[in-house]
Formats: sequence, structure tokens, C-alpha cells
Amino acid sequence: MNTTQLSVNPEKLIKNLRFSFTQSTTVLGELMQNARRADATFVSFEYSQDTRTLKVCDDGCGIACLKTLLTVAESGWDVDVIEREHAFGIGFLSALFSCEAISVDSKCGRFSVDTAALLAFQPIVIEPADWQGITSLTLTQFKPEADQVESQLRRLARGFPIEVRFNGVSLDRPRAINSTLPFIETELGELYVYGLSQDEDWLRQSEYFHLYLQGLPVYHSHHERDPGHVIHLDSSHFFARLPDRDKLIDEAQVIAEVKHVLQREARQRLEAIKNQLSAEDFVQGYDTLKTYRCLDLLNDVPLLPKQVLAIIQDYPIKEGCSSVNLTSVSQPVSRSDVENGLVKVADLGDLDEVGALRWMFAWHRDYWVFRPGLDARHWLFSYLVDLNAPVITLDIVNETHRAFFEGQWVSGQAVFCEKYRLTLNGESVDIDHDAVYDEDQDCFIVPSRESSGLVVCQASSYYDEWDTFMESAKEADEWDFDNFVVANTADKPADALQRLLPTFGSCPALFSRTFQIVLGNDGDVVTVAEM
Repeated sequence: MNTTQLSVNPEKLIKNLRFSFTQSTTVLGELMQNARRADATFVSFEYSQDTRTLKVCDDGCGIACLKTLLTVAESGWDVDVIEREHAFGIGFLSALFSCEAISVDSKCGRFSVDTAALLAFQPIVIEPADWQGITSLTLTQFKPEADQVESQLRRLARGFPIEVRFNGVSLDRPRAINSTLPFIETELGELYVYGLSQDEDWLRQSEYFHLYLQGLPVYHSHHERDPGHVIHLDSSHFFARLPDRDKLIDEAQVIAEVKHVLQREARQRLEAIKNQLSAEDFVQGYDTLKTYRCLDLLNDVPLLPKQVLAIIQDYPIKEGCSSVNLTSVSQPVSRSDVENGLVKVADLGDLDEVGALRWMFAWHRDYWVFRPGLDARHWLFSYLVDLNAPVITLDIVNETHRAFFEGQWVSGQAVFCEKYRLTLNGESVDIDHDAVYDEDQDCFIVPSRESSGLVVCQASSYYDEWDTFMESAKEADEWDFDNFVVANTADKPADALQRLLPTFGSCPALFSRTFQIVLGNDGDVVTVAEM
């Protein structure tokens, strides 16, 4: 019987590992980790662009055995470090792959060698060293550029627990576990809750969070420079993917755990804040409560946050790609004002969805518009008026005549009348000075005191199929509809004709002349004769 077993081709394995590291700058994080694990107080990087040489020094305990350093899958760290941080002994390979020659000087000796020879398993000479407490590595013909080295070190240093220097300058470490941030201990590890920690402004909020493992970044929920929560994960429970160790294993599960803990901690702190503040001050934190999904804390507060209310600021029109109909309110609204009807709040969909009639009704009945963003059990919903579902009726009062409007962008029948009446939920409002477009009948209702052409903007948003705003067509239609109304409501036909005639300033041959114009039954010009 033939038998076999798993075997390894060492040379091919090492050659292929070259392609495992995602970035040429991976070595920087590995060297930082080595210094931290050696209980160093700093790690220094000196880079010379001229010679493309990177020298890395730290004041840690030093390398106990260079043979172990050069043995793949032997970390050389003690049992506690291996169990706690899962040091696998392949980090030094990233240094070998990133340069053409390398020198190491530590307490157990020194060597200097071309990396190609080392990777070819050629023997090297280890010389005695006169160690002065500083371990140094020199990487010659270092592959990354100077700007890559600096930017990567600045990124890696942000959460690192020991000092990181680059060309003599100490790099900022604002998220380090030993920084000024007030970290707390959780089942995840050390957590800093942005904006909700002691003596911070709770109105500052962020959905973003930054995860660090063994001091190095492994996840950013958004751009890494954005302010947000900081979590230093417990390395005995969370693991990073080899070889770069810049990505979490089971990342989706870890992210879900992080969000759960952040939500819990935020709620606890917001509940404490609520007990300390007045209702007026607490509703100012609406955005913070919304960010942390704690809007239910507003359910028993007798004030409505200003963010959930809006006022119809002017004549309602189709909005297209911009929001123009609503304006924010300046102050919260009390529950008593809503209960007593001093403030009427309506649930009203977009004009494009529910039509202009409902918006005109809400505007003329002084309804405030509810902007969704409260917990479903909030007290407001007992008083919120639905203007979307109930039937709305339009009654025309004292119609005078009808005429057809032909614009550049919109057209339709126009009904001229004394006024029109809108009825919804048993409430009625008579309107005699603002035209409305009834899309169900595809017509314009023009009351006696109408004095603008804005109603065409209820028939169209004036955005074409490529979302381009057709401003010139809008302005032309407004002007033409205004003239159309004046012409149809003028007391004297001559006044109507004068309003509808264009100007003739571009034709001097017509100046100071008199003409007779004859119109047919359909309004077309039959003849024009000079008098």
C-alpha cells in the first residue's frame, strides 16, 4: 500500500507569499507592532528619499534570537503575547519583500544582507552587537515613495498606543487608547462614545465609528478622518485576517456587535441626559436622538421638535429636483397648542404625488406639514390630520367662461370664475385670488383676483427627461399665462388686445403707423390693414 502526506516546498511557498501582502506599506504596521510588543515607548522611522533608505528604531526589549526572527511561522514572542495577540511569525517577510537589502541590529547580534539572498535560503553571518538598548532595522532601496510612507504612518499612528515618529516629528495619536479620550470598558474592548461622553456637547452626533485592533485600524464605517466613535477591540476575542491584518475576520458579525453596543451605550447616556434637562433643552437634541434611534424618548415630552414641522411658505408648485414649498419652523411647538387647535399639523405628501388641490387647501387653511421622523407611539399621531387619503372636492363658484391656454411647455383648458371652493375632511375654504391646476380634469381654475402666472408651475416642474431645469420655458409660460388671464378678464376688448400684442421695437418701419386688425371666430388674425 502506498502512503503519502502533506509536504511543503519552502522556496515556492516563500516566493508565493510575496503576493499575499496587499500593500507595499504593510511592513510599516508590522514594524510598529513589533515595537509595541517589545514594550517600547516609541518607534521611529527615518526615511531618506535620496538613498531610498528607511531606518526604523525602537527602545523595546530587543530581539532575543535572530534565528527566530528569520524563521517563518515562529514569532519569537512569549506565550502570553502569542495567545493574546495571535502573533504568527510572518510579519518580518513583509520587510524582506519591501526592499533590496536589510540590516538588523539588536541585543542578540546584527546582520546585513541582500533580501534576494535571504529569500533564496542562503546562509548569512550574524555578528556580535554592542547593543545600547535601541533595536534598529535598515531597509535599503525601500520600494514605497516618501509621501506613501508618511501618509501611511500618519494613518496608522492615529490609534497607536506608543509614540510614532517620522523624520524626527512625533505623529498625532488622537484615537490612541492612552489619549485624552474618555474610554470605557465593554465586552467589545475599550469604547469612546463620541459626543455623549462626560463634558462633551451631546448635540454633536455621528453615525461613524472606527475600529482598532492592537492599535492599528481594521475598519472605518465612513472616511477614516471623520469624527466618530472609537473602539479598540479586545484582541483575545477579535481577529484580523492574515497576512496584512488590516481586515477583520467575520467582519459583518463584528460590525453588528459594535452597532448593538453603541446603541445600548448611547441610549443609557441619552436617558440620563433627559433626566437632567428641561423639555425645551431636550428637544434641541432631536438630531442626536434620531442618529442613535432613540426617538421614543420624545414620546412623553410635551414639545414637538422643530425638525418634524414645516410651513408652506408660498404658492405651492411642483418641486422637480429642488425643495421650495416648505420652510422650517424656528421654534418647537407645545402639545397644548396642538391639542387646542392653535397649531394644526397635517400629513401631506409631495405635491407631485397628491396634487395641487390638497396643497392649496392646506396652505389656505394654515396647516403645518408634518415631516416624518417620530416614534410610531408619539402623542402627535393622535392629533395629526390626514390630508392625503380623504376625498377632496372642488366646486367652481360663478363660472364666467372657458378658454384654452397654449404655452411653450404646458397647455390646457382654463375655467374663469368668481372663486372656487375646496372641501376636505368636512372643512371648506373659498379661494378667489390664487389659481389652481386640477390634474384630474387637466385644467386651470382661475378665480377673479388671480394676478400671476405661477399656476403653470403646478402643471409642470419644468425639468426635462435629463433633469435639466428649463428656466426660459418656465418664465415664458408664466408671462404668457399672466397675459392670458388679463386678456380674458379685461373690461374692454381693446385692453385685452393691447396686453396680448408683442412689442415691435425691432421693426422701425412700423413706428408711428396705424393698423386695423380683424380677428376670426377662433381668434386667428384674418387681415391686417394700414389705416
